Amino acid sequence: MVALIKTIKSLSGSFYYNERKLSSGDASCLIAENYPRQLSDLSQSDRLGMLEKMAALNPRTKVNGLHIFLNFDPANQLSPSLLKEIARFYMHGIGFGNQPYLVYEHFDAAHPHLHILTTNIRADGRRINLYMKSERFQSLLKQIRTRFALATGTTGAVLYPRQLSRLIYGKSQTFSGISRVLESILNEYLFTSFTELNAVLGLYNVRAEGGKEGSRLFKNRGLIYHLLDGSGNRIGVPIKASSLPFNPGLNRLEEKFKKNAPLKLGLEVRILREIDLVLGSIKIYSAASFRSSLKTKAIDVVFKGDQENRLQEVIYVDHLNKCVFKGVSLAHAYSAEGILSRLGYNVDRVLEVEKGQGLDAGNLECGFSKEGLPAMVNLSQLRSEQDHYLVSAVKTKRKQRRKPRIKY
Repeated sequence: MVALIKTIKSLSGSFYYNERKLSSGDASCLIAENYPRQLSDLSQSDRLGMLEKMAALNPRTKVNGLHIFLNFDPANQLSPSLLKEIARFYMHGIGFGNQPYLVYEHFDAAHPHLHILTTNIRADGRRINLYMKSERFQSLLKQIRTRFALATGTTGAVLYPRQLSRLIYGKSQTFSGISRVLESILNEYLFTSFTELNAVLGLYNVRAEGGKEGSRLFKNRGLIYHLLDGSGNRIGVPIKASSLPFNPGLNRLEEKFKKNAPLKLGLEVRILREIDLVLGSIKIYSAASFRSSLKTKAIDVVFKGDQENRLQEVIYVDHLNKCVFKGVSLAHAYSAEGILSRLGYNVDRVLEVEKGQGLDAGNLECGFSKEGLPAMVNLSQLRSEQDHYLVSAVKTKRKQRRKPRIKY
């Protein structure tokens, strides 16, 4: 079991994301807890209105909501009634049992998972400070595993979103296809740079690009999305970010980069452990076998080259924890150079193979930061992915001198 808590400023944004899944048949609303009426008697505006009215009781608090993700191993066959029990037990465990909250079961991935939306403002207007040490989060997840007899072994299933597939020019509608991929990736995955974002988008033949320095697009801080062919080359007419319904433009992405940074802390542990396990096998002797082995663990490996076809970086996309890391931000041993040296593999040959398969993450145009999130870790502190927890550390603008109230 993997739990992820994201603090949010916009309850409506997360609410309508879940409601769109509900409308398309990719989700069901299981619970409207601590609401004045039964779920069946609540309209869409009622469900959102309750949360927004509670949040409005403390106008000074800008970060007034939580979007919680509970992911379960694919081996678990969980009925709606059991998922309701787990959700209630978890919310009580983190101190939100008396708050109004909505629980959605999503069907858009190969593993059971829940989305829970709530507010951290009480009925008396006071803010709930989510403060739990790591040991308590770990203990809570262990209690849930034991109490509900959850399976913890990995099955090797790759946890891609079910409703997404690689877009093919001429067979997929460009506008609706790019829109569908972006909505899912931007809402569910944690990335902190354009390089990391393009690594995920590239898996579906999509790339985000800005204008060249001095161009009109660059001066206006514009952003366009391209469809890619099987070799990673741009094809078809690009789509402007401003023309998409949720406007995934430069400003929104830069805000997400900052917001995602604390949420990624600790999520690199599973990637590091799986890489070390794979490289410890005598059967792994090439970049191809390295990539295919990690793919069975729901981790995609993307090798990225520059315009001269020189290997530049390796990026890891973890579909279980929904996060992306540049190898160099983990440690040198997990960078492109480090991995290939451990394999004894030819660097140039790797890029030739990757380019032919259309898996190169692509190059960014001028004007974007290429810095990732530095996250050096101590390998002796590796934790089991089933007991993994994460709560972001947040500072409000009003009280900059205070230490983060929410700790992990």
